Amino acid sequence: MPSKNKQYNLVQSDDLDTRIPLMPEEAFQHGIPFNCKFIGSMDIPRPTSRVEIVAAMRRVRVSRCVNLI
Repeated sequence: MPSKNKQYNLVQSDDLDTRIPLMPEEAFQHGIPFNCKFIGSMDIPRPTSRVEIVAAMRRVRVSRCVNLI
């Protein structure tokens, strides 16, 4: 049974604390700019089972590979 007066190894730096957000909340109100490239779109019916989800992911991957060639 652990003792009640055990000293914990506290983190001295907040850099590694994942609970502290990296961006201020105001940045999300105005948007965060970044560069991107549109690679296409597809109409995929909503899957209702895990098998359909895997099949849809394979269709996306195959169509993406065909577009790269």
